[in-house]
Formats: sequence, C-alpha cells, structure tokens
Amino acid sequence: MKLGLITTGQGPRDQYAIYHQRLAAALGITIETDIEHILDPLDWDQIRPHVARDGALKLGAHVHVPGATGNRLGPGWDHVYVDMAWSIAYFQQAIDRLVERGATMIVLCCAAKFEDAAFRSSVPLIRPSTLTFSLIADLVRTRGQLRLGVMSSAGHAEQDVALWREQHFAADITLQYEPFEGDLRGAAAKLSQSEHDIVVIWSYGLGTSPSDPEMLSAGLETTFGCPVLMPHRIAALHALSVLPAGFDDKAFAV
Repeated sequence: MKLGLITTGQGPRDQYAIYHQRLAAALGITIETDIEHILDPLDWDQIRPHVARDGALKLGAHVHVPGATGNRLGPGWDHVYVDMAWSIAYFQQAIDRLVERGATMIVLCCAAKFEDAAFRSSVPLIRPSTLTFSLIADLVRTRGQLRLGVMSSAGHAEQDVALWREQHFAADITLQYEPFEGDLRGAAAKLSQSEHDIVVIWSYGLGTSPSDPEMLSAGLETTFGCPVLMPHRIAALHALSVLPAGFDDKAFAV
C-alpha cells in the first residue's frame, strides 16, 4: 500500500518517508511512501513575493535560499512564512499527483489548520490539526478544565494563539503559549515552569531531522512531566490504523 506525504516547502525531506516506513515496520506493516513538496516547482525568486505580509495567515515552509546559513535542516535552507491562501493551489496539485500515482491515503505533513473545504481528494486525507483538536476536545469533555501548554514557531505565534482561542472548548482550557524558532528546548524549559495536563507541539516533524537533538520527543516528556502531543505522531499512527495494509492485531495479543 502506498502512503502519500505532502510537505509545505521543498525537498528533499527523506526523514519523513523513513519515519513513516519504520513506524509501520515496527507494527508489522510494509508500506510504500510517495512524497510531494508543494514548493519544489518554484525557486526562491518565485517564492519570495509570496512571503506573508502582516495580517495574512502564514504557513511555515523550509525552502532553499541562496546564501542561507542554514536552519535545523542545514546550510542553504531557510524557514520562511508564506501566504497560506497562496499555498492552497500547490497543495491541491500535490494531492492530485499523489492520487494519480496510486496513493492509498495522504498525510498533510503540517500542523496548520485549513478551511474544511480547502482540498478535494478521492482518497482519505489526514489532517493533523483535525486530529489534534478532536483529541483535546475529548479531554475537555471527560475531565473538565484542562491546563494546556502550546508551542509553535514564533513566525506565526499570533495566529496560532488566536486559533486555539477560537475553538469551541476554549472556555474550558487554561492556555499557556510559548513560541520558538529552531531548537525549542530553551522555550520548553520556560514553559515547563508551570504545570500542564498536556502540551501540544504545534509544528510537524520536530525530532525527526538528522540535526535534531537525540531523544528530543522523549526529553520533552521528561521536561514537562505530562503527555506531549506531536502532530506527526498522531497523524502517522492514525494513518497506519486505517491504511489497508494487512495489520494483524492477533500478532500483538498472543
């Protein structure tokens, strides 16, 4: 079975394909991955005019920029914020190409929240934001007031806080937000000074890049002393649970 993956920027992002394949293998599932990077057809001169202006919804994207000293992906890469509305057509083109190449299911490798009708797909389309909000809403329904920590990239901090504040369960959460850029461990230490019931890392794939610190995800759980919800985890596990790939439950029960 073929799992399609879509990133918000440019490639290569081989770690995403490797992550999903190895996670599937750990569950006894063999899958093929096919990955699209929505901005691969463009160069920096074509992307630069669409860097988001103040007031526009932003989408974080790792792209190749001539002369860039490098971000967490290495020299020649930069993390920029493009206009989300402008990106929609490129997402749709990537979806269409993956479907044409036989993807059984597609994962949007980003935490951003899109309009419900933003995309069309003839195969299941996994949106990490939808899964994340659903889980938090269930926690609120079952336990009442929730102490929620949220971290995301500083470049879209304002819109992320606004997004969480507009959720239907907002009145039942005590929200503490901390932005970061690059290595988030310093910001995590600051956020950990308060107690939380759960912390959401509102960014996709942290801890999977070769340059990321070892045991980053597990280290965050130790830092916060509570569950840490990371969009790439919830999306990958959800996709594997419904991907028709021959998962044998009994193999794990006897």
